[in-house]
Amino acid sequence: MIRAFVAVDISQEARRTLAEAVDSLHGRGISGVRWVRPSAIHLTLKFLGEVDASLTPGIMDALGRAASGRPPFRLGLSGLGAFPRPEAPRTIWAGLEGDLGELEGLQRDVDREVSPAAGVPAEKRPFLPHLTLGRVRDRVSSAQRRSIADALRRAALAQPPPWTVARLHLVRSNLTPGGAVYDILGTCDMAVE
Repeated sequence: MIRAFVAVDISQEARRTLAEAVDSLHGRGISGVRWVRPSAIHLTLKFLGEVDASLTPGIMDALGRAASGRPPFRLGLSGLGAFPRPEAPRTIWAGLEGDLGELEGLQRDVDREVSPAAGVPAEKRPFLPHLTLGRVRDRVSSAQRRSIADALRRAALAQPPPWTVARLHLVRSNLTPGGAVYDILGTCDMAVE
């Protein structure tokens, strides 16, 4: 069994911008957050969870079908926020802008094609495109959460150039005490037929 998900990459400029934003939040005294390493930030299209490793070839075929006939598209960064809501942060994220309609269509196709191939249910929740930057620890007090929310309201996010999304990745997630370590199991290029 492997723990896996489908994702697309972000640009190195966007990673640097996000690393600077996290450093800035640290400088505002935010504590109690488990931050994602900048090299590990990605845009998840479909979380598969635990799947049988023998299904990998079929999942890659499904990704190929989802990517087929799709032109590459552009995305950019758009502000910081938190789930479930800014006043009660549990997950700190960066938003996205650009060709969001193309992104949402790609996510729907990935969900439709990959779910049966991986033996997982289709997603019932709406797709909310974001880049996870950190997760607020459970033991964080209400006062600390308010401090995090205030820092997010005051934080500015630089605007690196938009980047092109042209590939889908099947990624294995290995959970370690130091955080998740990701390995790309396979890649599919998007291409107009």
